[in-house]
Amino acid sequence: MLAYVIRRLVYGIVTLLALSLIVFVLIQFSGGSPLDRLKLNPRMQPVIALLTEQWGLDKPWYQQYFIWLGNFVQPIDVPPQEGLTVIFFGKLGIRSWVAVAAALAAAAYTVSTFFVTVKANWWRTFRAFSLIAVWVVAFWIIKSRIVFALNWGESFRGDGPVWDNIFGAAGNTFRLGVTALLLALMIGIPLGIYQAIKQYSFFDQMSTTMSFITFSTPIFIIGVGLQLLLALNLERWTGVKVFYVAGMTSSGYDELGRGLFGLPSLAQWGDIFQHLTLPALSIAAISMAGYSRFQRASMLEVMHSDYLRTAKAKGLPRGKVIVKHALRNALIPIVTLVSLDVAGIIGGAIITESIFGWPGVGRLYIGAIQAIDYPTIMAVVMAIGAGVVMMNILADILYGVLDPRVRYD
Repeated sequence: MLAYVIRRLVYGIVTLLALSLIVFVLIQFSGGSPLDRLKLNPRMQPVIALLTEQWGLDKPWYQQYFIWLGNFVQPIDVPPQEGLTVIFFGKLGIRSWVAVAAALAAAAYTVSTFFVTVKANWWRTFRAFSLIAVWVVAFWIIKSRIVFALNWGESFRGDGPVWDNIFGAAGNTFRLGVTALLLALMIGIPLGIYQAIKQYSFFDQMSTTMSFITFSTPIFIIGVGLQLLLALNLERWTGVKVFYVAGMTSSGYDELGRGLFGLPSLAQWGDIFQHLTLPALSIAAISMAGYSRFQRASMLEVMHSDYLRTAKAKGLPRGKVIVKHALRNALIPIVTLVSLDVAGIIGGAIITESIFGWPGVGRLYIGAIQAIDYPTIMAVVMAIGAGVVMMNILADILYGVLDPRVRYD
């Protein structure tokens, strides 16, 4: 398993390099210059000269690509800043996601080592010492409040460092995307299971029809439709403001008060729910329809298999047959679909954030495209690509967990 993961990581790096080259070439030949807007202001001549020298904008496109690539992977030191408060560790830097990522990576490595089977005497010793080393490094990163950034350059629109812009908005997009994914999974999978159990019933036929309609509807139509139906018209019918059509929180959010340990109060959670529901539903709707269809087909295939007939013939309870024997194997295609759907969810977030005025990476990306701000465009594309690569590796690992017959030795 470990060798397989390392091999997939190498393939993933090659894939990301190819992706970066393709996107960079498309940007270069899309027409216009990233400095066109700055040239309209005579006072920006020193800035134009600095950007031209830093990014080699007066050189051929292939030289510009290697200049960008060299800057993109080069770490730079940044001063620590007060930010997130973590229990037992106090204040961490504003880029405290580095410390959180270190802890999560150490935990993931700890779990993954127990799925690796190596028939050698040295393996247990190596595993013990490697776990100790990984956790020592993770705790050092957390306690030292280490912070760093990659040299993703300055936005050509004058918005400041690209690194700060993206990770300043990434949390909002992450909140929206995770909520949409959880909604799609919590509704789509049980819906597909129930459709399979009630095959060819009225509920199954109605759900199938609605799934096809939803799946074929563009996401911007779903978003605008939800705004009209569940925000504007619902408020007009009931006289109560249930959902909002724009923004992430209300203007008086801070005045609602904080809860215990500095967490949001119930009133603040309610305000977040009112703003988050509609954009999350608009993204989740298409994924929900796809998950239900795939789960229904996979469940029906498993339920007609020989081993399930044997389980039924032994007199096992129907619920146990469905949950313990059928569902586990029926989830394997869903794992593949979810891993591939990450890019679709992020793509849906880009459109949805523009419709609902959500301050995330999607709005940043749309603005960067309009301004030909290629440092920001490339950073967003590479972040999305890295997420898709990691999700596919995670899906391959989950195959072995769900199906004992899958081995990567």
